[in-house]
Amino acid sequence: MSPCEQALTLVNDADWASGSPMMVRFVSGQSIPLRWIDVATYCPGRFGEGVLRDAQTKAELASLADRLGGAEPAVTPARLDGVTSAVAGADVLDAMAVAEDRAGFALEVLASRGQTEGATLALSDMHKTAGQQLVSLADGSWGDAGSDSSGSSSSSGADGSGSSGDSAAGDADGSDSSGTGSASGNSNAGTHADPRQKVYDISQLLANPITIADKASGLDVPTAAAIEMDCARAEIKAVTDADAQFDDTTLSILAALAAKHAYTAIQLGYPATDGALFE
Repeated sequence: MSPCEQALTLVNDADWASGSPMMVRFVSGQSIPLRWIDVATYCPGRFGEGVLRDAQTKAELASLADRLGGAEPAVTPARLDGVTSAVAGADVLDAMAVAEDRAGFALEVLASRGQTEGATLALSDMHKTAGQQLVSLADGSWGDAGSDSSGSSSSSGADGSGSSGDSAAGDADGSDSSGTGSASGNSNAGTHADPRQKVYDISQLLANPITIADKASGLDVPTAAAIEMDCARAEIKAVTDADAQFDDTTLSILAALAAKHAYTAIQLGYPATDGALFE
């Protein structure tokens, strides 16, 4: 079987089917999120499905863990710590950096107003750090971006607990990878323009600090959850609209990053149903 066929076979594990006993589903489901990242990586045209199914599966596992007294999927930072190169077009990395920066700005402003549940400076800083890392990958000037976010808010010591996550297996898809092949932006070093605007129009968010109409589903969802899902969807679009080719490791890393934002959105109250996640 091709890598895509293998991934699709594994995500359709009979023991993970809804008719199985809860304990059987919980045990068999531990590897399913990572398999959906494999679907996003190896199956052309199914990147977005793999990303959102990864988040949806983690949400199901968290629900089962709560009922069975087991451990929920591990919480890990939605950043690119340790990734020093990427085989991807600079336009893709730039678009993802803007998505991260926009989310970070919105969460910072909402956190300062104190009306939006889930909007924290720690989560804002995490987005801004990821944005800086993506820009550094795009222009080939990787330095200390993994530990320092230029332009991040003043909350630099927060651990980000509960803000984003991936399963223990899911982290193996590349969140701590030391490299992904030839750097996409080395030829741009010194000439690549930083696409981040740092300040964005968030008037709709300010007018709806508690809940807001989700752009994709039309449902009213918690505002912080909408910000996270918008970021995930923007990153999915950046990849799926790209003309340039990716290598498998880069695609896996980018899928994991977007999936963590989608899972964060679900943790913050975004519906985990097919109707809400899939347009």
